[in-house]
Amino acid sequence: MNSRGARIKQALEARAVRKQHALARALGVHESAITRWKEDGTMTLDNAIALCRELDISADWLLLGIGHMDQHKERSEVAPVHTELLALLSPGAAAALMKFIRLVAAGQS
Repeated sequence: MNSRGARIKQALEARAVRKQHALARALGVHESAITRWKEDGTMTLDNAIALCRELDISADWLLLGIGHMDQHKERSEVAPVHTELLALLSPGAAAALMKFIRLVAAGQS
């Protein structure tokens, strides 16, 4: 997905959001704001964060196109101490490290 608007459309579809007015109400914005965002219109950081929370999607993915929609869930599986380490890494390196940790953990089971 190249544009933020395209990622918003993908997230709405993935989360089965069919009623844009219900989402707008939950976010405290007018329905036209969501339409504008889907067309790559301006969006405040506060609204982006609220949208990420409401749809349970990664802010890195939504705003920057980095990683994937659910990458934030992978980070929540990690102990808090490891989260600090992941923050020091690039998104790609953090994802690779998480994959490695999961593989090692699966091998120990």
